[in-house]
Amino acid sequence: MLAVLVLALALLGLYWYRGLENVLHWDVLSELDEIPTIADSVSDGQLKYTINGNAYLVKERFLASTMQTNIVPTYVFLGLFIIGLNLVLAAFSNLPRYWFLGGMVGLAAVLVTFRLENVFNLTNQAGFLGAFAAFAGLAFYFNNFAVKASFIKRFSCFVLLSIVTGVVIQYLSKISHPFLAIASYGLLSAIVFTVLFVLLISHEIVASLVWVVSNSGIRGKNSLNQLLIVSSIYLLNILLIFLERYKYIDWNILAISPIVLYVISTILGIWGFRNAADETNNFNFRTVGVWLYMGLAIIATATIGLAFATGNDPLIDALQSFIIVAHVAMGFAFFLYVILNYIQALQKGLPIHRILYRPQFLELSLFRLGALVGIITLLSLKSFYAYYEASAGYYNTIADFYKASNDLPYAEAFYKEATHNDVRNHKSNYALATLAMEMNDKDNTGAFLKNSLEKNPSPFAYAGLSKVLQEKDMFFDALFTMQEGVKKFPESQQLLTNLAWLYEKTKVTDSTLHYLNLAKQNCTDCNLADANLLAYNLKYAKTDSISKELLVPSKNSVSLSANQSALASKRNDINTEALKLSADSALNVSQFALIYNLTTVANAKAPFLSKDLQKIQLKAANQGFFEDLEFAIASQNYYRENKLEGLKQLTILANDSTKKKYLYNQVVGMWYLQQGVFDKAVTHLTKAGDRASAEVLQKQDYQAVIAEYQQTQAEELLKNAKTKNDFDKALAFAPLNQIVLSKTIDLYNVKLNKPNDAYTLIFNALQVNDNSVELWKLYVLQSLKIGVDNYADEGLEKLRVLTTATDYQAFLSTYQAQKALMEKSKVGFE
Repeated sequence: MLAVLVLALALLGLYWYRGLENVLHWDVLSELDEIPTIADSVSDGQLKYTINGNAYLVKERFLASTMQTNIVPTYVFLGLFIIGLNLVLAAFSNLPRYWFLGGMVGLAAVLVTFRLENVFNLTNQAGFLGAFAAFAGLAFYFNNFAVKASFIKRFSCFVLLSIVTGVVIQYLSKISHPFLAIASYGLLSAIVFTVLFVLLISHEIVASLVWVVSNSGIRGKNSLNQLLIVSSIYLLNILLIFLERYKYIDWNILAISPIVLYVISTILGIWGFRNAADETNNFNFRTVGVWLYMGLAIIATATIGLAFATGNDPLIDALQSFIIVAHVAMGFAFFLYVILNYIQALQKGLPIHRILYRPQFLELSLFRLGALVGIITLLSLKSFYAYYEASAGYYNTIADFYKASNDLPYAEAFYKEATHNDVRNHKSNYALATLAMEMNDKDNTGAFLKNSLEKNPSPFAYAGLSKVLQEKDMFFDALFTMQEGVKKFPESQQLLTNLAWLYEKTKVTDSTLHYLNLAKQNCTDCNLADANLLAYNLKYAKTDSISKELLVPSKNSVSLSANQSALASKRNDINTEALKLSADSALNVSQFALIYNLTTVANAKAPFLSKDLQKIQLKAANQGFFEDLEFAIASQNYYRENKLEGLKQLTILANDSTKKKYLYNQVVGMWYLQQGVFDKAVTHLTKAGDRASAEVLQKQDYQAVIAEYQQTQAEELLKNAKTKNDFDKALAFAPLNQIVLSKTIDLYNVKLNKPNDAYTLIFNALQVNDNSVELWKLYVLQSLKIGVDNYADEGLEKLRVLTTATDYQAFLSTYQAQKALMEKSKVGFE
């Protein structure tokens, strides 16, 4: 049972630490932005033209999630509650008659709160009566007939009966989540148990201080002063916590959390309750007391843990208020009890801790009664607001059950009932905003989120309200809401990031940078902060001023890698380990940007082959990126795999595209220029609106320059070429260089004796550059060589149109001589 209690305390600590993140979380919204970039360059050795392109930046901001129904902790609570209840029942079954009867009355009250009639859809109390008869009957058996039964046997029987009851409930239940219903409605009795347990342990810290002072005292030496000092320090602290919590002072002191007081008191109470039981002799600690204490401790801890796990702030506030009030009242009462009963013993340095619960004058029960009156008085100062908060928390839990059951009208009704008890509580209002959001009711969504900010504001509510205001075209209201949120939560990376995003929308870039830097300083997701800062610098600042810290390769953040890949000087250093995609992957914004940036420039290491990109492109979920991926595929082919295929693909895309027609025409025009196809280069540059480049090319007779450059290029590429592989590499680099193509064809025809392969090389080149006279001449002669005269005739007709009559007649003579030679060879062979 100690292990179970430790588990319950550990879960309480976890839920307490996570806070609202138990039911809310941040989603990241990634958006694309574009910046111009240089994809490659074209040079003939004298003039240099740049191939302009674009790179995608990823900008990210945070979206607050809707309120989630945290079902698992509710089931954990129910399991711990049942364990604790069975411990209490087993303990009461071993108590004298009147204590036993009181326990059975309490059992009946607990079973009533379970509302079993709802579980079985009954109009009578048959479910309650059956459960009461089973558990009370078993307790009666142990109390009257099996008096000497061990505790293990008692507890095991109650656990077994609980399991059987659970099976019956699951089998006969008429609702979808019967145990969730029992846990939600049964929370009422759990709250009562928690109140009783807090009252039981709220003096334990003072009692432990008495034990420390008394145990360390020296007989004959006054220890009263030490007790007064340490007790006063503690009591003053909890008094300040009370005054701060109830808004009587506003000193912004670093107060101890009531939850810490509860946990400490619970642990100390194990020994304190043992001492009280042993000294008062009301019952045996080993056979009754320890199990009663452990049962109450487990139930109370599970109840407080459930409040945190479900983000139930009114119940959290109510329990914390009661804990601090109980510690104030009971702490002062116990301090007076010790002073009035043991002042003389303390002055003599006697070990009063041995008789702490055996007073000579005034009984502890009198002081407990006085403390109870004090608690009621303190709670009344706020008109018993804690009671209404607890009621609101109870209704919130029931509403969560109906929401989990998808019974939204009932869920809405109970959330609104909770607001009737505590109109400003965060849980109810945010949950109602969630329901309104699901109905696309922006007015009510905004109203409920605004209400949720009044008492216990959260960064989630500020972010959610700002988003709703943006959707309602109330941009500056959204901006002011986010500014208010940042003032309230100055260290929230999420709000700082969103405020920077809003300022960028207003073109106030200095404020944008200010809040992006603050988000970086307070980051929990530092990769995201770095990605946004880098995107800002690439968009608005000089690239040489970018911090080296932002350029460190990232293994975990695709967004940061995507923005780093937009910087031309970094494209060879990008780490793509985090980019693990299969052929049927649906791309997110960051993955797409990284793929695009690394594929569409010449000097980058692309993460995928063109065939892989085509499979990704065809995925239905990637249709929004279809055109950009088509450009990426064409670029991948041109720069790394198959220049002719890349040219062909981008030419088609440039003619079809309406989205980026000018960009695609400009790029493919430069590609044609790079490959020496002057006429197509001028045509596409003109379509791109780049008339200046087209006119410069025409005025400077650049076509003649291209011819000279191709001659030089051919000599350089084929300088040491001897093997088929050497020629293939040269042709892959310059597939439209007529000299390289001609010499490669000669190799295939003469040395390799593969005229059909040579024909394919010419045919592929003509598919891209069908206005080249020299290519058509090669095509005609090669067609003749492989014996397809009709193809040769079609080529001649094309030549007649493209070239001058003189040139055509000259080539016709060559063609006829070649044809006669081929026919003569054919006859000689026959």
